[in-house]
Amino acid sequence: MRRVVAALILSLIALVVVPLPAYGCSSSGAIFNAEATSCPKSIGWRYDPAAKAFSKGVFREPGAEPSQWDYELSDRCTVENNCGASAFTCPPLNSQPGRMYIAVAFRLANGLRDGFTRIANVCAYPGIAVPLAAVEAAVREEIQKRIPQPSVTSAPPGQSVVNFFTIFSTQPSPEQAITFTNPVPGEVRAVPEYSWDFGDGIKGMGPGTAFNPAVLPSRNPGYYLGATYAKPGTKHVTLTVTWRVTFRLEGVIDVPLAPIVMTATEDKPIATARAVLVR
Repeated sequence: MRRVVAALILSLIALVVVPLPAYGCSSSGAIFNAEATSCPKSIGWRYDPAAKAFSKGVFREPGAEPSQWDYELSDRCTVENNCGASAFTCPPLNSQPGRMYIAVAFRLANGLRDGFTRIANVCAYPGIAVPLAAVEAAVREEIQKRIPQPSVTSAPPGQSVVNFFTIFSTQPSPEQAITFTNPVPGEVRAVPEYSWDFGDGIKGMGPGTAFNPAVLPSRNPGYYLGATYAKPGTKHVTLTVTWRVTFRLEGVIDVPLAPIVMTATEDKPIATARAVLVR
């Protein structure tokens, strides 16, 4: 009889006392099902770099938003492994049943773990996950709606001559900042980088500046971007615009996405300059 009573006491301790160090709040059987609880409920997203996927879950910690913590899931919560009240069913999310796990919660500061940890419980929803490729496809589609296809402008237009500075430029595009709600909520930032291949092994960086008759290149060296060719011929000029894209999840965690690369070309004829005697 004493053994039975002792076992019951230990069971009650497991169900009631164990969650308290993790949350410092109520640990009734309805802790994860009731709205009225001292443990706040927050639904948020996390990114798993190993799986290259975003997953949605319910996180509980006192006075903290999910974006302030990063989680590493461990054992599935059951009464047997002393999750206690945490072993109760997770609240459904979009009719999807959740699974509760023991987790180590790492506090984030400016998106980086600051060394402070705690044991937490996380409701994960295996069916509510978005692969990184799906986010990249949605971001690419939206960005390409907002930015024009690059083009090459040269001066003088048409044919140029050897030993004469030929100016190249493109219309620069502003940095993009786009708020997303689907398929994963967050903010996307895209920054363009410009690189040139003018032919004959001549390279350049930046969008360049369109020719202004009031600003002569001979009097303002370095103002324009371009090339001085030593040999005649048709020069195949290629502009590559690489958009560096970052997805900021929950306003904290930065997830780099695949860059978006766009190109533009121009075949520039370069002739030999000939002296002409005039009267």
